[in-house]
Amino acid sequence: MKPMHTPELLAPAGNLETALAAYDAGADAVYGGLGRFNARERAENFTFDSLGRLIGEAHRNGRKVYLTLNTLIKECELGEVAEYLAELTVLGPDALIIQDPGILRLARQFFPSLPLHASTQMGIHNRAGLAMAAQLGITRVILERQVTLDELRSMAAVSPVELEVFLHGSPCCSLSGRCLLSSVQGGWSGNRGKCKQPCRRFYETGRTAGFLLSPRDLYGVPLLPELRRIGVASLKIEGRLRSPDYVWKTVRAYRMLLDAPVEPPPEVLAEAERLLASTATRRPSAGFFRGTGQRQVIDPERFGAYGNVVAEVIARNRRGILIRSSGRMHLGDRLRLVSPDGGDGSSFSLIRMEARNREVLKIPAGGECFIPGDFAAAAGWRLCKIGENGFDFSRRASSLPEFRQPVSLKIFASAQMWRGEIAGVDGVLWQEKTDFAAADKRPLTAAGVERCFAEGVPSPWRAESVTVQVDGDFFVPASALKTLRRQFWESVSPQLDPDTAKRAAAAALGPFFQAWWGTAGSEEIADPRNGAAVIPAFVPEGDVVRWQQQIRQWYQNGIRRFVAAGLHSFEFLRGYPGVEIIGAFPLPAANSEAVRLLAEIGCVAAEMAPELESGARQKLLAKSPIPLYQGDDPPLLVTRIDLKPGLWHDSRGAAFRVVADPLESCTKLYAASPGTQQQFRDGGWK
Repeated sequence: MKPMHTPELLAPAGNLETALAAYDAGADAVYGGLGRFNARERAENFTFDSLGRLIGEAHRNGRKVYLTLNTLIKECELGEVAEYLAELTVLGPDALIIQDPGILRLARQFFPSLPLHASTQMGIHNRAGLAMAAQLGITRVILERQVTLDELRSMAAVSPVELEVFLHGSPCCSLSGRCLLSSVQGGWSGNRGKCKQPCRRFYETGRTAGFLLSPRDLYGVPLLPELRRIGVASLKIEGRLRSPDYVWKTVRAYRMLLDAPVEPPPEVLAEAERLLASTATRRPSAGFFRGTGQRQVIDPERFGAYGNVVAEVIARNRRGILIRSSGRMHLGDRLRLVSPDGGDGSSFSLIRMEARNREVLKIPAGGECFIPGDFAAAAGWRLCKIGENGFDFSRRASSLPEFRQPVSLKIFASAQMWRGEIAGVDGVLWQEKTDFAAADKRPLTAAGVERCFAEGVPSPWRAESVTVQVDGDFFVPASALKTLRRQFWESVSPQLDPDTAKRAAAAALGPFFQAWWGTAGSEEIADPRNGAAVIPAFVPEGDVVRWQQQIRQWYQNGIRRFVAAGLHSFEFLRGYPGVEIIGAFPLPAANSEAVRLLAEIGCVAAEMAPELESGARQKLLAKSPIPLYQGDDPPLLVTRIDLKPGLWHDSRGAAFRVVADPLESCTKLYAASPGTQQQFRDGGWK
């Protein structure tokens, strides 16, 4: 028997073609980003035009689109973000996925029609954080990826918001929002969507060496029955950098399993597993759902880059690269060149191969061929297959109609009179006298009117919904129904203003810019945390009660100053009068709107986001409503994995210090030498 609730199947969409592949395979929704301010800026991403086309296609077919606006924002970018939000109110995505508290405040204050989902980058991981998210107007939380099944079960039982969890794909080694490793090694910030994946490189510590920070891929098939019983709202597939064939196969596999009973028949399970096995992935695991031990999550012996290794570079010249294959390759495949130490690589489509001085379509395992092109590679580099040909949705993508503005129709029908209006638009009313006979066999139904009036809508409108009330049993010929539809639109179209939504969105920008420009600013102060009680940034669900008791004890002992490094801390401190709250990283304060939200929920001072360069810090101080301070050198990576403590080195000679932190029950990786904060001030993130 199928469960009462089947969770939403949510797929990645790095572009329009991948989104269509996801819908074709059975996804209920997709998530993707625009070219700026999303955590996968290396993906092709969407323009406002292609996003509008996708939203129109999705809503015509009962699907959803979530827009990722999930990076941290500098002060100088707030105006551009506000303009993004204004344009998005016209397009109407089903939700925004956000990380920055500043975007949260901007959207809630000036663009309240946009539903908000908390990105996993917000790091919400316990019931207190969920309660605070609900207080802030968030309707869904994408949970921290390092929560366990037991923790998820406990949170789901009391959550005031929808819960979304990752089901399949590449996990991060670090707690979400707490990895600065890519940023410190060249300014490529993961919190800005530019991560270079240094966790996938080769590391050594003492006598241990390998890909020591490289997690296996999350494989959700064995977890699916329990996740369905827990009752999460949405199951998410990771992979906005992935190709259409990967997304299609992965979505199709999980669609089959979700459409089957909780315990699927053997033949359905076997087919789903076959599809998933044909995709380019690392070795599978249960991620953090079944525990946080190193052996359960990390795969130190395997090459860190994703994809199936299919060749090695033998030589390179000005024309291209000579490779020896270890797996089959075909024109049209998507390949990725990766250096021997792993980490970030460059991807390309295979459009030409030469073997024995002639062009070929394919190369079997064990063959040699030359691939023309300008590649940054050398002998010893590897080629990973990340996608296969045969999944081309470009023609369908190019034929999608332009975005049309949604309107909601209300129709009242009787034998003698028809009336119609556009919901929410005053003064737009249509009436038509009629004379229909009583029905002998086929009376008019509300569903029939809905179907008819949802079609034939003139540009630039689209019938988002049609509500119909039919009074009496009477017969209406199909031709007469279409005539009534034409008369309705001939009447209401001249009364509708196609720029109404745009003008309303633009009008909301005025109050924002007026408030932003009028902010007086504050000052930088010395670190105010001395003598304050510290609430950890990470409090596992199982430790919530213990920390609530600890805070109560502190308060009874006269402590009134607390350090809050996560949203859960504010929920812990609710109901304690007279407390002073100091915001601290990883609670992000990168722009004045973020700081203003922190001030509204109780902060008297906050730590500036450590990745900000000096100029960005000065701009933030000039607009901040409360004093700001600079913290100590932050950890570059924080994880629940029990990494080996000591001195570490990566393949490029950088040195790190790994320590266990019992306060957070986590392991932390720091730069071996002090000066990280100064490095950020001098360089900052890109």
